[in-house]
Amino acid sequence: MSASSPPARQLGVVAYDLRFAADHFPGIGTHAFCLLEGLLELPGEERYIVLWNPELKQSRFDLAPIREHPRVTWVERPWAPVAPHLLMRLGGWLREVSPDLYFSPFYLLPVGANCPCVLTLHDVWPLRLPGGLPFLRRMFYQLMIAWAARARLVVTSSQFSKAEISELSAVGPDLVRVVHLGVPPERNQLEPRRPASLPRDPYALIVGVNKPHKNLPMLARAWALLGDRPPLHLVSAGPIDPRHPRFDTLAREAGARQVTVLGRVEEDELAWLYSHATVVLFPTRYEGFGFPLVEAFRHGAATIASDIPTLRETGEGAAHFCDPDDPEAWAAAIERVSRDAGWRAQLQDAGLERVRHFTYERCARETLAVMREALTSEADPT
Repeated sequence: MSASSPPARQLGVVAYDLRFAADHFPGIGTHAFCLLEGLLELPGEERYIVLWNPELKQSRFDLAPIREHPRVTWVERPWAPVAPHLLMRLGGWLREVSPDLYFSPFYLLPVGANCPCVLTLHDVWPLRLPGGLPFLRRMFYQLMIAWAARARLVVTSSQFSKAEISELSAVGPDLVRVVHLGVPPERNQLEPRRPASLPRDPYALIVGVNKPHKNLPMLARAWALLGDRPPLHLVSAGPIDPRHPRFDTLAREAGARQVTVLGRVEEDELAWLYSHATVVLFPTRYEGFGFPLVEAFRHGAATIASDIPTLRETGEGAAHFCDPDDPEAWAAAIERVSRDAGWRAQLQDAGLERVRHFTYERCARETLAVMREALTSEADPT
């Protein structure tokens, strides 16, 4: 540390906003819960005031160990986590509990918190792809991102997202810190379960919503190139946005065969799908991190992914990458991975090695370092 650097302050009490662990936030909620678990497992004297809304639907996690942890003070208010008119109430709540710092696994900045705030902004895809949100939601998003620029620091999940945030928003690069996500630990109560409507054939798997940036029309064209008898069945799992064509519709229009759309599946079903897939396909054009890629690695699946900066960063030598605009390259790679057991095994081994980087112990340790750093800033709290 240079002589001019401000002295480090002791991080004593963190207000941690766990309200995002509700069922309404599948990915963000998992991260919110697993990160707090990881923070509480680290050695240290930090204490956590955990903010919760008892009216939220939460069916995925056992909150009791968090609530009863000796370093946790559990406080509740019946306030929704994303209601903009409640941001002033949240600021008052924070003034009441008086933490050294507020941490949120989301990007909404409280008003009048009177303490440094560290937010999480995984990506800014609505700023890069504005057609992905309805008009009013897009306006709200832009307003909240501009307000987030007043946070002490912002955590994001990839170097690519840091560059995008810096280019497209008022959040400058000096405020952004990169912390890769972790892989949620295996939980004993989760027993993988085969979806009832899954075909019996060996299959390739795609996971995610049917939004335009997921690039499903290209994959439908690639699958059609495999002919009337493709080497695998193609299975799609994930929520369906009614504003956009379903994948089976795209496949039918492209002339692709042997396609099944499961829609949203339960976590135990998704674990089964990953574990038994011959290959996982990730043809997306834009991601802030690309968590389905890491989930595929975790379950030992061979993976073919779009050659875009985020997935290169996340996949780093563990996936086979194809141009997202080249259906012929995708068709050739799918054909090869289905026939070449040796190459498929190489991809599986590389994925299992790569996933060792993505632990919540590392994610928590690096996030804690960001929170401690936030206390050395001389900026005025929001």
